[in-house]
Amino acid sequence: MSKKYRGIIFNSVTVCALRGRLAEAVRERRIRTAVVSNHSRTDVYEILAREGLSVDVVVGGFDLNRFGKYRKPAPDMMFVAAAKLGLEPNEMVCVVDSPTERRPAFMAGIDTVYWDPDGMDGLADLLGENPTSEPPRDFTGIEAPVRGLMGVVVGDVVGSTFEHNRTTDFNFPLFPPRSKPTDDSVGSLAIARWLLGDRTREALIRSMVQLCNSYPRAGYSHRFKAWLRSREHSPYGGNTNGSAMRVGACGWAAQSLEEALDLARQTAEVSHDSDEGIRGAQAVAAAIYLARTGHPKEVVGRWVEENLGYDFSPSVEYIRLTADHSYNCDVSIPQAFCCWLQSDSYEETVRNAVSLATDADTIAAIAGGLAAATPGMDIPREWADRVFGMLKPDLKAILVDFQERFCRS
Repeated sequence: MSKKYRGIIFNSVTVCALRGRLAEAVRERRIRTAVVSNHSRTDVYEILAREGLSVDVVVGGFDLNRFGKYRKPAPDMMFVAAAKLGLEPNEMVCVVDSPTERRPAFMAGIDTVYWDPDGMDGLADLLGENPTSEPPRDFTGIEAPVRGLMGVVVGDVVGSTFEHNRTTDFNFPLFPPRSKPTDDSVGSLAIARWLLGDRTREALIRSMVQLCNSYPRAGYSHRFKAWLRSREHSPYGGNTNGSAMRVGACGWAAQSLEEALDLARQTAEVSHDSDEGIRGAQAVAAAIYLARTGHPKEVVGRWVEENLGYDFSPSVEYIRLTADHSYNCDVSIPQAFCCWLQSDSYEETVRNAVSLATDADTIAAIAGGLAAATPGMDIPREWADRVFGMLKPDLKAILVDFQERFCRS
């Protein structure tokens, strides 16, 4: 092998190879390491403690499936390990102890070497070198934003516990146990990160795959999860609200309505390349752009209706009584827009969205994103502070950088 690897994946047996010359090379060249196992992470950490070893990342069966165990080591877990290490699969090598373990690594695009119980010094010669990592960001003194992309994240968190525990109560309790950011927030921040840097299609896919696979239990649909864990990342014609829930950043980064529509199309096409998937994303991005640039809600709603063919005439009360539980964009977009158009505050918008008893987190994320782009509909300070504190450092860093660059006005 002529390739120089920047990361190594072990299983709970082969991690014992992380000794001697290999361990020295890993330390000196800052090689990233992971253990992938169908054991729980607690079990793996106990194994590492007994052996006196440490790694950067542990991916256990619980990371992927709450109710069952994956066979060791599943291709899905390989993709997740690579994402958590911040590396591409072709930058890594997996140390295996049986022929059957080569296939999952191969399916994830990761090379393999066989474990030699007597030593793995030769693997050290295959390692490259990683650049020095940046120190952890310090968010002390940074105030949670009450406008901008934060509107999507707060709506998502408020609705997160009600997606499968639906309610029609407008006065539902806020932030019950297990409230958390879900796939709506992670996908939105993946697109935000793309908009902060290289805006090629390849960079978009890379940002989405890396960040979403880093949060494997965020609640992705089966089709989108398969897209994340594939080698080709080919679009699959999705027409569901996944394209619309993650597009909010495009409405803030765009410098014109035409750019908002184009960016939305680009973000949808990588997975949801159907007319409906693209239309739903464009509706949200265009509305956010128009709202944040001072257009009244009624004007925004009318533009989306006339140019993209939606109907926002039903009342929230009528939708609540007759709500269609479909996840398709042609159903979700009117639901979210009606909640926003018929509200006078951010809180009313999100409460309306959750109490429709449909796809609570996504409808609230879309509606919340629209509201937070509307002058006079700021996120309640206590809501923003609560949700900002829930974000992991990598998500918080993307949000802070995006808000600073695009959402100050």
